[in-house]
Amino acid sequence: LQVKKMRLNRDKFFSETGDEVQNIYTFFADESIQITELSDHVIEAAKKHGFEEKQTFIISKDTDWSFLQTTNENLDLFGSKKIIEIKLIGIGPGNKGSKAIKEYCTNPDENKLLIFSAERLEKKAQTSAWAKSLEDTGTTIIESPIHISSMPKWISKRASDLDIEIDHDAINLLSEKTEGNLLATIQELIKLSLLFPSQGIDFKMMEKSISNSFSYGIFDLSNAFVAGDKKKTIKIIELLKSEGTQPPLILWALSKEIYNLYKVIEEGSSRNIWGPRHYLDLLSQRAKNISRSKIKSALIDIAEIDSAIKGLSRKNPWQSIRELALNF
Repeated sequence: LQVKKMRLNRDKFFSETGDEVQNIYTFFADESIQITELSDHVIEAAKKHGFEEKQTFIISKDTDWSFLQTTNENLDLFGSKKIIEIKLIGIGPGNKGSKAIKEYCTNPDENKLLIFSAERLEKKAQTSAWAKSLEDTGTTIIESPIHISSMPKWISKRASDLDIEIDHDAINLLSEKTEGNLLATIQELIKLSLLFPSQGIDFKMMEKSISNSFSYGIFDLSNAFVAGDKKKTIKIIELLKSEGTQPPLILWALSKEIYNLYKVIEEGSSRNIWGPRHYLDLLSQRAKNISRSKIKSALIDIAEIDSAIKGLSRKNPWQSIRELALNF
């Protein structure tokens, strides 16, 4: 593993890092899909270096940070290589966590690859002592929030990644129809890449594609899941599966709603979450009827499903997604 101090933007990270891996990565972003793209890139590279096991820790105020202490592990004779994923969702690591992070950074374990993902943290967290320690010891990426005004540029870049060319008017139409929902936008772009591989897409083609969209989509899945309508949630999952939607997109959608519920519970309101009024009302209502322990259990399930999708677990991703939807 390399130890190299770097702060990169997303494009530079993907173009310059290749298959080399470092001890520590730190990702700051507002959306789980932004962090997942970055983490996936690191995990794929890490697998080529013998990292075949992943553990995920969802940080809360009562987290035991001893997992960062090598002395607390029973290391096997073969020096097992592990990816340690540490998720900070809306809150920092606290005093204990900050101390543990700074101590670990003074002597990183070469058999561990740490991925810190900081989702929706306040901007001042990026310059805190613990964040500085992580930056000085590894690679830090800070993703800018995707606002409605920046959606066209974001769509253009993701379309390029999928090898499709969309003209200006068609991009604006897609941005307008998906209302800033990154998951719904990605879903539509993936569909377009399958319908029109290596082709230019104009306004009329986009209009036709959107009008012929799935009878249920990511918006519907999110609303049914947040409302607690398990029967409808499973129905939409099965329909999306039959239409060729891949497990990562479904998992992103469900995890985003669980993260949003977590944030509503922590903050006591939905005021810092973007979305139409009926959706925010659904979030607020569901948050009143769900416990923190249920949220934490679901976040652990999400981490395990993510490992299965990445080939780091023998679980069946689709079956695990169904179980998550039924049990939440």
